[in-house]
Amino acid sequence: MIAATQSNHPLASVSQQPVADSPLNEARSRIRNAQMRITKPRIAIIESLLQHEGPVSIERIHQDIGAKVCDLVTVYRCLSAFESLGLVRRSYLHNGTCLYEVTLGNPRHYHIVCKSCGQTERVDYFSVEGMERMLQDRGYTQLSHVVEFFGICPSCQKTAPARNLAPAMPAESL
Repeated sequence: MIAATQSNHPLASVSQQPVADSPLNEARSRIRNAQMRITKPRIAIIESLLQHEGPVSIERIHQDIGAKVCDLVTVYRCLSAFESLGLVRRSYLHNGTCLYEVTLGNPRHYHIVCKSCGQTERVDYFSVEGMERMLQDRGYTQLSHVVEFFGICPSCQKTAPARNLAPAMPAESL
């Protein structure tokens, strides 16, 4: 058994397939590369985000990790730092509530948010490079964008009364 660890053993020359880095390890690496400390609250926040399939609110993240791990202000600060490192992406509900989603290992995408129930669904990414290039030509730097779509999901359409979904008729036509 000891021979397997020696360099002259026949199996020692067999190269192992590189193991794909886990999203948590990638997050740790990015945090370290930014010369930030790896702390229990930071790891707990990343773990909470990794448990959810879609974007979640700061309050939900804080609830997941518990007040004993860190306070709400720390969650806000960590998410702000993570956003600048590209670890998380911020999105919004139609009422302006911020939601966060981990970007590690996830392809770029947008969301459609139901204005009635708040259900969030992924929408395939489409390029806005032309718009960004035009803005760069106008002299803008450090460009970023947020694209969110809002509507009423099919489930809510089935359960809501038809009068709530029909567009309002102008008073003159009545």
